[in-house]
Amino acid sequence: MSRDSDWIDFEATVSTDEDQIAIAPGYLQKEWKKDGRRYFHYKMDSKILNFYAFNSAKYEVKRDKWNDVNLEIYYHKGHEYNLDRMMKGIKASLDYNTKYFSPYQHKQVRIIEFPRTQGTFAQSFPNTIPFSEGIGFIADIDEKRDNGVDYAFAVTVHELAHQWWAHQVIGADVLGATMLSESLAEYVALKVLEHKQGKTQMRKFLKKALDKYLRSRTFERKRENALMYNDGQGYVRYQKGSLIFYALSDYIGEKKLNGALKKYVEKVKFQDAPYTTSIEMVDEIRKVVPDSLQYTIKDMFETVTLYRNRVKTVTSTKLDNGKYKVDIEFEVSKYRNDEKGKTYYDEQKKDSLVYKPEGKKAIVSVPLADYIDIGVFGEKKDKDGKTKETELYFKKHKITQINNKVSIIVDEKPVEVGVDPYNKLIDTDSDNNRKKVK
Repeated sequence: MSRDSDWIDFEATVSTDEDQIAIAPGYLQKEWKKDGRRYFHYKMDSKILNFYAFNSAKYEVKRDKWNDVNLEIYYHKGHEYNLDRMMKGIKASLDYNTKYFSPYQHKQVRIIEFPRTQGTFAQSFPNTIPFSEGIGFIADIDEKRDNGVDYAFAVTVHELAHQWWAHQVIGADVLGATMLSESLAEYVALKVLEHKQGKTQMRKFLKKALDKYLRSRTFERKRENALMYNDGQGYVRYQKGSLIFYALSDYIGEKKLNGALKKYVEKVKFQDAPYTTSIEMVDEIRKVVPDSLQYTIKDMFETVTLYRNRVKTVTSTKLDNGKYKVDIEFEVSKYRNDEKGKTYYDEQKKDSLVYKPEGKKAIVSVPLADYIDIGVFGEKKDKDGKTKETELYFKKHKITQINNKVSIIVDEKPVEVGVDPYNKLIDTDSDNNRKKVK
């Protein structure tokens, strides 16, 4: 985005080969041919950011409508594989963002294919989204696979969400600015995917995001700030940011979090300088977080906080009434990193928790008053005869110590248990969060 100016009036005439379609942000005012060239005159009906792109190719066009908004996908002939998925993504993103945040500000949405030789990314300009063939148009997507994610759909939802989170809400050019754009757009994509695919698939999506965040931070040579002061690293603004907002929506409720974000959007959308910051957003969110969960604001936004959770043992006993008693022993601990990666457990070391397992190294933790998901899972066959996981018990437990034991009664035979089983928290080793029942 250019720093030469902020909001601008945009109008452009683009010339291209006679057999191509040239596209720029704005609405087509006029089209004509002259001297073997083809001309397109575009003009926006309101001010936009000084941020735009031009595309031209021999395009086919898929068209649809969402309410009174024209939807268009410009694609290379033969690349029709995922057009329906992408069109559904446009509509799903329009539905979600309009329902929870604010009206869509334009009268059209256009996705424009470009060759993957120019990159495998998409970028959201005002009402116009250039989109690499490699991340949507020619992707081989099979949601029926165990780890299958419809990423043509997901990327479309994310990019269109930027029409709110980067074009309505514009952050000041300071630390934390990308939390207001990339983290929120990725959060929207996660929530739409959750509604579309369910919790089991979300566990896989969240684990991928968690693992990528953890891998990437090990190569950090500069510094890792807390999310609300992040320095622009992709693994923070995308993977960590999406995990944080998704987890917070789980803790306080999707409607409550989105209600706070809606109030924030109403205050700052389309504003001129001075622009908003991540501090303002977090302050708005803080208002709707109950006292018992205020620790999440510090852990998620203000510090770099990581968990070490694991299931130690699990046993199951069948009762006379046909139910099952499940005994679980598990550990919960968390620590913080400063920007250089140095570990600490609280501002005052004397306040930290310590647990000393017999014959093993002591476990140290930040003081705990945390609500952690505990789950017990069974299995059943779906209509296709495929084994699917079912929740037999799932509830948040308040945890105040490192080593914990719980007994849970369930109606059906348990197969697996978990502490934070859906990977909502930033856990340095999530592979030991679940354990098969013996």
